[in-house]
Amino acid sequence: MSSAASAVEPVVDHHQRVVRDFLTSMGPTPADVTAAVHRFLTDDCVWENPGAPVCRGRQQILALMPDDFAQLEVRFRHLATSGDTVLVERVENMLRVDGTPIARNLRVMAAFELRGDRIRAWRDYYDSNNLISEPREW
Repeated sequence: MSSAASAVEPVVDHHQRVVRDFLTSMGPTPADVTAAVHRFLTDDCVWENPGAPVCRGRQQILALMPDDFAQLEVRFRHLATSGDTVLVERVENMLRVDGTPIARNLRVMAAFELRGDRIRAWRDYYDSNNLISEPREW
């Protein structure tokens, strides 16, 4: 492996670790979800979801999430990194405080753009017909 390629590997691993840590830190309580958003997202992070308004900043991101959203269970299928962007294919369960699902076995493809150690943009792509329930305003 060339020295240039070996220098890139730690950055790739770091970016992927930030994204993995963010997604796996969301739960098992709503307080954990809030803490993960504050720990891993930049103040001006932009979050885009199919059919939902674009969220700008942590407060809008948290406001879009259901109040009783307590945990994200994630199975990672693939991660790929290009520069400061991590692409993630995953399957997730989103659970409410009482354990009932918001989404079950939802297949998601996402792009996460990083700035330093934080996520500055987060775009999810999925079939919203596979959500069990969505906010009425969507």
